[in-house]
Amino acid sequence: MKSMLAVLFLTTIATSAQADWKLNLQDSNFNFASIKKNSVYEAHTFKSIKGTINNSGEAVVELDLNSVSTGIEIRDQRMKELLFNTLSFPAAQYRLNIDPLSINTLKAGQRLQINVQGILSLFGTDKVLSASLNVFKLTDKRIQVSTAKPIVIKAADFGLEKGVEALREIANLAVISHSVPVNFSLIFEQL
Repeated sequence: MKSMLAVLFLTTIATSAQADWKLNLQDSNFNFASIKKNSVYEAHTFKSIKGTINNSGEAVVELDLNSVSTGIEIRDQRMKELLFNTLSFPAAQYRLNIDPLSINTLKAGQRLQINVQGILSLFGTDKVLSASLNVFKLTDKRIQVSTAKPIVIKAADFGLEKGVEALREIANLAVISHSVPVNFSLIFEQL
């Protein structure tokens, strides 16, 4: 009887360890900032994000670039058209691998800081991008993945310089920064 209970227990653990994780959009946030006129900081977000972590640790986060939200409708439209060219490039995607065992062995309330390298696909360009992340185990079926420090995206790395300049000209600004810090707090739930 004891051996049968042990097998059942180990099977339950193995099954839960192998389950995929899916992003809970409602409880997540993704922010980036722009700096204009050398000192005016403005925070922006995307309203539509998808994300998964599969049982082998392959993680994918996808941003719908048409869901950019800056708080100003005309600026949202200009970013879609002039910067992101969402007709040709509607999404950005970040792909990376996370050790699934490190997530599954965390107990609720524990945190793991990891340094990862993933591939950011943006504006038709793929680039390796490093990130320092915190993984918090909130419950047995819920984790939070957040930036431990901002990730800096440089326009020149993705061919976005002309788009930034187009935005600067149409807004009649002297300067718009060509680098933006990105922060996020993403909640994943085990399926």
